[in-house]
Formats: sequence, structure tokens, C-alpha cells
Amino acid sequence: MDGQVDLTSKQFQRRKLFGKELSLLMYGFGDSISPLPESVNVLEDILVDYINDTCIQAAKAAGKRGRVTVEDFKFALRKDPKKLARVEELIAMNKEIETARSLF
Repeated sequence: MDGQVDLTSKQFQRRKLFGKELSLLMYGFGDSISPLPESVNVLEDILVDYINDTCIQAAKAAGKRGRVTVEDFKFALRKDPKKLARVEELIAMNKEIETARSLF
């Protein structure tokens, strides 16, 4: 394979990164208090695939710079106004928190 890693194949060991949080989210959105592990695993697969795809799009937007910035993620999310607005909101909140911390 020329020393390159194929990120599209699922040969690597899948770690349960978001299992507990997804179970709680599912419960919050009306599922049972302990959803089926298969349901959590499917949702986790979808989430991880989405995160990977978004990171790859941001890396493509970064191009040859070699460094992915927040602006690259904004560019990757530009076609989804809700997600882009949420990113902008989180950035503004982060700036407010940093300002508040610098005052104390």
C-alpha cells in the first residue's frame, strides 16, 4: 500500500468513543433509559463517519498549507446554515469565556 493508510476501510479496530454520551442523547430524545447496544453502535458509526468526512473536507479546503484552521471547517460546513451558525455561536461564546477569564 505504498506506506499510505486507507482511511476508508474499516479494518482498524473501532473504539467506543461516544457510547455513553449517545445513550444519554438517545434517552433525551425519547428512547429507553438503556437503548440497545446495536442502536448505539449504528449511531456511533454514523457520527464517526460524519466527523471523518467533515475533517477530510476541511483538510481539502486547507490545501497545501498543511494546517487546518477554523476557517477551513467553516468552509466545509458552508452548505449547512444551521451547523455553520452553531459554529459561529460557539466561537463567539469561546471568545466571551476567554475575555471573562482574562478579567479575573
